[in-house]
Amino acid sequence: MFKSFFKETRWFLLIVFILTATLIGNVLYFTKIEIGIANPHLEEEAEEEGMQLLQLTDSLYSLTGQILEGDCERIAPQLPAEDAFTLILESPGGNLADGGCLASHIKIRNVVTVVRNTPILDDRGHILYRPGLIPKEDDPGFGKTVCASACAVMFLGGDVRYLVGDVYLGIHGPRTPDGAVSGLSQHAVEAQTLQIASAILILLEQLGVDDHNVRRMFIQIPGTSMYFLNPDDFESVPALIDFATHYVNFWGYDNERLNAGIED
Repeated sequence: MFKSFFKETRWFLLIVFILTATLIGNVLYFTKIEIGIANPHLEEEAEEEGMQLLQLTDSLYSLTGQILEGDCERIAPQLPAEDAFTLILESPGGNLADGGCLASHIKIRNVVTVVRNTPILDDRGHILYRPGLIPKEDDPGFGKTVCASACAVMFLGGDVRYLVGDVYLGIHGPRTPDGAVSGLSQHAVEAQTLQIASAILILLEQLGVDDHNVRRMFIQIPGTSMYFLNPDDFESVPALIDFATHYVNFWGYDNERLNAGIED
């Protein structure tokens, strides 16, 4: 059944191929979250380590850490092929090609993606998952829960998407590290930039981001900054609400309670 479904969704792999091909010689990743737009005090101090996939229960996984080149090839075969599962995401971002590749693999599966700032305990009270990879400057013992840049693209791969608590879902445009385009002509850089932007827009559309203004945010927001999803913006830009299907006390916004008809 999965093979048949996979054939029907092979355009996802085509998108990944386009994205990867256009990124050759122009590695797109960020190693430090700069000043945020919605939450200006967030700074990232994650070490250069690849993503880690952990199976927490039969149908619950976590995928955390910096997204590095080769992570998709290493992690995708470990994802359940046919069984539905929930995937907790936490990452400051990283390599866009691998993040897009993982997003495509998530999309062709039956996956619930989650970003949450509360731990998960087993029946005995043992901690299965503890959020907060990025420490706060004012409280090193408590970390911030971040899913930003390429991680946000992976989050969109889930058909059902939960944002739980005061978590930071951040988006920005691709950023090219200094020196990555040395030796290329201006025309080559311009052509490559357009190809990358086009591939990102196509991938986002296939991931279900229907609003063109929201898709453009992934290429228009400067790569040295970050927009963090904030419910204060939902009224002025209603399409932002579609980033998640379920909000549970997300910076005070809770569509679970609203959907249940419960007033504050």
